[in-house]
Amino acid sequence: MAIEGSNLEKMIELFLQLDTNRDEIVDRQELMDACDSHKIPPEDVSKWMEMFDADENGKITLEEFCRGLGLRASEMRVEKTERQESKAGQGRPLPEGVEIIASTMSHEKRAEVAEKFKELLAQSGGKPEEMNAVVKQLKDYLDERHGRVWQTIVLTGSYWMKFSHEPFMSLQFKVGPHIILVWRTPSN
Repeated sequence: MAIEGSNLEKMIELFLQLDTNRDEIVDRQELMDACDSHKIPPEDVSKWMEMFDADENGKITLEEFCRGLGLRASEMRVEKTERQESKAGQGRPLPEGVEIIASTMSHEKRAEVAEKFKELLAQSGGKPEEMNAVVKQLKDYLDERHGRVWQTIVLTGSYWMKFSHEPFMSLQFKVGPHIILVWRTPSN
């Protein structure tokens, strides 16, 4: 299984990790302290402060950080909680017969999407002529549950792809002969 992440996703993960006291604030000193342990060049601290410290008070709030990246703070809070639960072994397991190919999603979202696909597949009886409806229903579910705009593909066979997606909103998995690709693209 490959777990990949863009530089943006790595930046978000770092911010979430640096907020050790969970007050949704990372200050200049916390960034300086992280330079050694996270191998961050010290000059990046100034870049982060210029980029995200909107009120120039020496602190970057989660709201400022997300606004600077065009992200929704509410989604980052959910992402942080799901990742903490997963690390603590509290997340739900993947359904039987699901193989993750690549993902940037939390374990919780992976399990949820895979469960929904398996449910829709079972409802269709797995008939090839019903797969277009399965893809549409999965897209509609994702758009409603996790915000718009989702791309959904179900295929059999080999594929190669390169695509852009919103942070932590990409999943590729296999169920039997089906390979399922889902990702959310920015809606603005």
